[in-house]
Amino acid sequence: MLHPDTPAKCCSYCGGRDHNFEACPKRKADAEKELETGVVDAEPSYANKDAAEKS
Repeated sequence: MLHPDTPAKCCSYCGGRDHNFEACPKRKADAEKELETGVVDAEPSYANKDAAEKS
């Protein structure tokens, strides 16, 4: 049965229908994994390559 009084939940990170983006367990786990490994790049490696070729 539809409940129009309750807002729809859809996570834009993983596509889950039972939570919003802010409460996404996958997003939190991925963020913690990035902090542990230190693999956080502000720019992808190909962006730096293009800038060097144009100089």
